[in-house]
Order: sequence, then structure tokens, then C-alpha cells
Amino acid sequence: MERNDFYQSVEQQANLGDEADARDATQAVLSALGERLDDTRSQRLDGDLPAEIGDHLAEGPSGRALSADEFRSRVAERTDRTDGRDPDQLSRAVIGALLEHVDEDEADGLRERLEEFGYDEIVPESGPGAER
Repeated sequence: MERNDFYQSVEQQANLGDEADARDATQAVLSALGERLDDTRSQRLDGDLPAEIGDHLAEGPSGRALSADEFRSRVAERTDRTDGRDPDQLSRAVIGALLEHVDEDEADGLRERLEEFGYDEIVPESGPGAER
């Protein structure tokens, strides 16, 4: 999956206006996700993604204990162009594109971690990234 395909998937799944909105949502979600994941998992995911996209996972500190509400707040705070959109909808779209892009074992491991974190609401149940 190329960078443009990733953004197009996010744009379609979140019903956004254009690629710039998808880039904004992707940056917000992945930077918040990078805060929650440990460095090892973030680096593995980063390695499977186009550089501009994967870089968001490593923008700040990692391994922080964030509740689902704190995660949502961070996503909402970090969106500029998509301000006012449902953070869960944005997160599902970005996580869905991410899960589609990484290998199956990595996707299964990420789904498991997200559920352990209590982030069930952002794991897609249908569409891109849904379990097969």
C-alpha cells in the first residue's frame, strides 16, 4: 500500500473531505497510538508503513498508560482540519488502514493489544482492517 492509498482509505472510511483531512486524522491517531504502544511494536509498525505515515508513531514518548477516554482526547486535541469529528470514527478509519497495511501476524497482535488497552471502539468490525 502506498501513501496515497493509505490516505484514500482513511478519507473514505471516515467520510472526510479530502486527502489533507485524511493526513490530519492519520497524524492525530498515529501519534496518540505511538504514545500508548511500546517502542518495539511502534518500530515494527513504522517499518511496514510509508515513511511519512509511520513516522507519526515515533513522534513522542511511548508506553504511556492512556485510558480510552484519554486516547480520544488526544486524537481530538491533535486534529486541525478534522476538528469536531468523532475521534472514534477517525481512529477506526486510521487503524483500519494500518491493519490492512501490516502483515497478518502484526495486525492480529495489534488488535489484541488494542483490546487489552480497552480500545475496542477503535478496532474496525467491518471494512478495511476488520478481522477476516
